[in-house]
Amino acid sequence: MNKQSGVTLIEAMVTIAILAIVTSIATPSFLGLIASSELSSTTNDLITAIAKTRNQAISTGTRVSICKSADGTQCTNNGNWEQGWISFIDTTRAGNTAAIDAGEKLISASQNTSSRNILIQGDANLIQYISFGSDGTAKTMGGAPLVGTIRVCSTSTSLGDSNRARDINLTFTGRASVVKVSSNSTCAAPT
Repeated sequence: MNKQSGVTLIEAMVTIAILAIVTSIATPSFLGLIASSELSSTTNDLITAIAKTRNQAISTGTRVSICKSADGTQCTNNGNWEQGWISFIDTTRAGNTAAIDAGEKLISASQNTSSRNILIQGDANLIQYISFGSDGTAKTMGGAPLVGTIRVCSTSTSLGDSNRARDINLTFTGRASVVKVSSNSTCAAPT
């Protein structure tokens, strides 16, 4: 007698059905994990860039600024921070907005984060730049104290409103801290 081994059609269909159920349960959780990781990563990248900019100002004894940048070489007044940012030694501070002028040195540049479904928006004070004096305090281009908030927010539908946003709060002393805040999927700018 020949004994045959294998899987029946019914066994294969049951296995495929179980696999489909497990996949449908795991996929939303995995997408939420990815969105949460991207939010944390982007928030950490920005707060690290802010801290490095402040440290550079203190260590060089000169004004250093960080601004939003679309091309990685110049500051821009258009769009939001998710298009990227640059930090640079800002010796001239000409005008009301940050700009790299002739002879000023670019320190670092970040890449565009908009492909991650992340919005990064500053309040009225931090909509374009953050500048640090040689003592590490946050200042406007004119030298006045600078305080404000930048919101890093995920537009992913895989995250609930209570896990969607982080605020980076900047004090006049130049210290930045991160606070978890609730936001809906429109990701409104902080006020």
